[in-house]
Formats: sequence, structure tokens, C-alpha cells
Amino acid sequence: MKKLIVVVNDLERSGKSSTARAISHHLKDLEVNHLFVTSNEMDMTDSFSGEFWDLEDQFEISQLIGALDHHDAVVFDVHTGAARIFGEICEEGELENLLAELDTEMTLVIPNNQSERCNEEISDLTEIFADAADYVVAHLPGDGHVVEWKKSAAEKATRYLGASQIEFPGMGDDLKTAMESTEVEFAEALNNPSALPRFAEVQVMQWLEKASEALAEGRDYLIPEEVGEVALDY
Repeated sequence: MKKLIVVVNDLERSGKSSTARAISHHLKDLEVNHLFVTSNEMDMTDSFSGEFWDLEDQFEISQLIGALDHHDAVVFDVHTGAARIFGEICEEGELENLLAELDTEMTLVIPNNQSERCNEEISDLTEIFADAADYVVAHLPGDGHVVEWKKSAAEKATRYLGASQIEFPGMGDDLKTAMESTEVEFAEALNNPSALPRFAEVQVMQWLEKASEALAEGRDYLIPEEVGEVALDY
């Protein structure tokens, strides 16, 4: 069973890019043959090794089908504001039926920065995609006012749909200092940690290790079936 892993949240700076890159790193560590895709053209820096798919212009479902033909998993980082566009593409292209023919399951990974706006966005996403996908809610440490997750409408909706809950690590003081010294955005640093100065590389790799531990909790929804069975043997 292959996986289409869609990292999505229309709330700006909700943690999508970092979450998507952590997932790609995790799959790479497990030697999963996967493709990393972004729908944000601004991500296409020299350090980005994936592909750009333009959801707003000339995107064809055949691109996705072709990628799944050649990979066991596709990680798709959907840019801010494009969640509903992707939902419409899925509906119009009858993606659910196509994925079934390809023996592929779709998982929505939704970063949660513990804000009221984020809870509202998560609720909206469950209405857009309903039971067409599995769900993983990736909880990130919130900044400022943190709202209650338990018993919220978002928590109830995702629990009803059988969502897996994972807790992502925060950025410690040493990591924040390292990022400030490099003047590189954190998500971009995750593209190629080895290109960073040694101190920053160590801090980023330590964060990725903690993120992988968190992602292991959602293995059923993130790891292709055959790979998952092998990973459980270790």
C-alpha cells in the first residue's frame, strides 16, 4: 500500500514547511522510495531537491499518478491558501477512486500551532476532505496565547475521523541561536543540514531526530505498508 502524504493548513506560518521536510527526512532514514513535492515556487532554492507542482495553473492529476507509479510515497507540501484548490482538484479528478486503483492511501498531515485560527482551519479541512483521507494532527508548541485542543470542535472532528495525534518538538534556545547566526530560514535549513555551519548542523539534526521519534507514532498513516512491516522488525 503506497502513501500520498499531503501536508496542508491554510493558516500562514502554521508549520507546514518544517513538518513536510521532517516527514521527508524520516522517510529517507527508513529508505522509503519517495518524492518530495511543493506547490510553492518560492521553495525552489538550490537546496531543495524535490519537484514543484503548480496547483493554480496547468496542474494535471497525471503528474501525481506518474509520481506514484515510480515511488512508494509522495510527500506534498501544499502552500498556504491552496487547500481548497487541492480539494477541488481531488473531487473533480475523482482522486479517491484513482488512488484505490493504485493501491494508495492518502494521509492529510495537519500542523496545529495551538491557536484558535488553527483549530478553525482544521475543522474546515475535515469538512473538505471528510473520510477521503486518513489524518495525522501534528501538534507544534504554540506561541503566545494557546487555546484548548481537547473538546474543541477540531479535536472532535479529527477524533471522529480516526486521526493520529503526534507531538512535534519545539525549537530550543540553542537551535534558535543557531538559526539566527546562519540567517537561514528553519524550513530551508531542513533541506540540507550538512550545508550549515557545524554548530547549526548539529542542532538541526537533533531536532530532526526528535521529530522522527514523533512521526513514528503515526507510522500506520505515514509509512507504506511493506516498509512499515520491515521497520517494525528493528
